[in-house]
Order: sequence, then structure tokens, then C-alpha cells
Amino acid sequence: PAPLGYSCAGEVIGVSEGVENFKVGDFVACGGKGAYHADVIAVSENLAVKVPKNIDLKYASIATIASIAMQGIRQANIKIGESCMIIGMGLIGQLTYKLVESAGAFPIGVDISKDQVSFVKKNGIKDVFHRKSKELINILNIKSDGNGVDSVIIAAATNSLDPVNFAGEVARKKGRVVIVGAVPTGFDR
Repeated sequence: PAPLGYSCAGEVIGVSEGVENFKVGDFVACGGKGAYHADVIAVSENLAVKVPKNIDLKYASIATIASIAMQGIRQANIKIGESCMIIGMGLIGQLTYKLVESAGAFPIGVDISKDQVSFVKKNGIKDVFHRKSKELINILNIKSDGNGVDSVIIAAATNSLDPVNFAGEVARKKGRVVIVGAVPTGFDR
């Protein structure tokens, strides 16, 4: 058993001796070790950031998760008009999809769970497909002019090498592949 979560937000109720950046009453977003889903947590000073009082803490609570999505996009070096496949449509995959879309690129979501694909589509993400869908090949060819996608962001938490192998199959020549989810066993970034 392990504590759940690594991204949260709340109000500072106490500070340790030597902490200079925070005071009781500050709103903070926290990430990493100690940023668990709990009523009271303790995190290192460098794992917290002040949140302006006018920002709802429910939005600040996903700052760490959103930063993972943003880092994947930055590493993939996605440009306006490019195509990007996001493998894994959990929370990080969905955030990645919406950020890629907002940046003027063309995201394509993929997941191995038909239930997750249905759920995501109901929440307004249109180009998302089951990994084994025949539609997926058609949309890939349309969005990439038959050349393969410009980049692939793997946001799937799995020990399987399938997402990595699939990324290699769908990426264009010299396409970019970034892993933001758990690294499969036996695979070195």
C-alpha cells in the first residue's frame, strides 16, 4: 500500500523553521513526494508554489499533472499544423490532447480500453480511437497525408512495450516520440 496522488492544492496551516517563501494562510499548489490526497500533508518548500487568491484551488490541484502534459508537448516540439498521436487517454492523455489542440496542431487519441474511448468522446474529445480500430488507420492517413504523424506522446501507464512499438509504426520518418507515462520495464528513455 502507498499513499495516493502526487498533485494537490490547499492552504498553508503551518511552516517549518527556515521556510521563507510561505506563510500561514497562503494558497499553494504542491507536487511530487508528499503531495498526497489527504486532509493535511507536509511537503518540501521546493515542491510547492504560491497560488493567487483569485484562482480556484480545484484548478490549482492539477498543476503538477498539467505540467507533465505540457512537458511532453515541449519535448515533442509540436508546431502549428502538425499531427500528434497521444497514446493513453487517461487524465494526462486528455490534458495533452486538449493542449495540443489549443496549440493549433491536430491530435489523435488512442487507448486500449473501449470504455475509456467512449468516456473521452462523451467529454468532447472527438478524434479518439480504440487501439485496434480500423477507423484509426484511416484517420492517421488523412491527418498525415499517409506519411505518419509528426509526433507521438505516450501517456500510457503500462509495462508493455506495445505503446513504444506502435509509436514507431505510426510516426513519420524522423518523427518525434516522447514518453510521459510510466516507462515500460526493459526500456531506457
